[in-house]
Amino acid sequence: MNKSIFLIVILMSGCNKNSLQDNNPALVKSQTELTTNWDGTLVFNNPDNPFLQKIPTNYTIHPNSVKMIDLIKKSCGPTFSNVHVNANDYSIPIYLADNSTPKRSIKITLYKPPSMESIINVPVIQGATAAGGTDKHMAIINTENKCIYEFWLFENNKAGSGNGISINSNGIYADGRSTVAAGWSQLQGLIWPKELKQGFINHALSFSVSVTNANGFVYPATKNDGALSNNPDAIPEGTLIRIKPTVVINDIPGVTETEKIIYKALQQYGMYCGDTNGAGLSIRAAHTKSFLKDAYAPAMQFDATYGTFSLKKFPFDLLEVVYSGPLQTRTTQPFMNQGCVEWK
Repeated sequence: MNKSIFLIVILMSGCNKNSLQDNNPALVKSQTELTTNWDGTLVFNNPDNPFLQKIPTNYTIHPNSVKMIDLIKKSCGPTFSNVHVNANDYSIPIYLADNSTPKRSIKITLYKPPSMESIINVPVIQGATAAGGTDKHMAIINTENKCIYEFWLFENNKAGSGNGISINSNGIYADGRSTVAAGWSQLQGLIWPKELKQGFINHALSFSVSVTNANGFVYPATKNDGALSNNPDAIPEGTLIRIKPTVVINDIPGVTETEKIIYKALQQYGMYCGDTNGAGLSIRAAHTKSFLKDAYAPAMQFDATYGTFSLKKFPFDLLEVVYSGPLQTRTTQPFMNQGCVEWK
């Protein structure tokens, strides 16, 4: 190809890309508002939400705490390289919509109420797409009716599972029919760019590990999909893990200012186990595509391949498991409409 023609093609491609962005004001508005104004205290701000509650001073340490932490540590490899914050393929893209947003029916193919097939009147803005990993999570917040629509295995007009819950609720599906294994909303416990810029996180975090307990769950989980059977050290979904209250976070050697922000949240609020993953320990942040470009920068430098921020000095030896009661098992629950989405 002639070099001048090749240059023109490149320039035209760039113009087309920019014009597509310019012609999508709903997406730009969503990204701008989420970048500037939103954090984890604005979703599920009901005082009953356990993610917003600091760990009380009279908490009880789990009797198997040391062995449970050691099992997680061993699952992360000999150099603990598989410990990270995930803000890409296996995270949650979030989009803001309102009552004027074009509506769509989303057929639910796997987990759905009896005699119902689709969630109808879902407001989906132009350019909204699911995460790129195999889970294909996606969430939409209608800022007018205060409903969060959330999906797993989302593709255009269908999803493997989906449901909705009010932003003013505690964010937990009593019947367990959520899009994460533990039964709470996938927006619970995410790290947001605004929180890193302001220097503090005022809520608990959500994490996944590969060594979850298949025999049951603990509060605040309402269901589970654990991986390990009959292992007393496996992590029940719903488990709360914290950094010990006696630790001085600023004195932990070799950690960045961003890591200190995360670890202070883990000390005050802890992190809840919400799902089973393939390997290691993953703390979720809201997906980068939810925000304006480089919203997380310079706080987090993400791996170019996986979109993760490595916690290279993760303080396993400073962790402990908070006792949340005995294992619970889930019997089949009748469908409970959260009063937020319309089914048909």
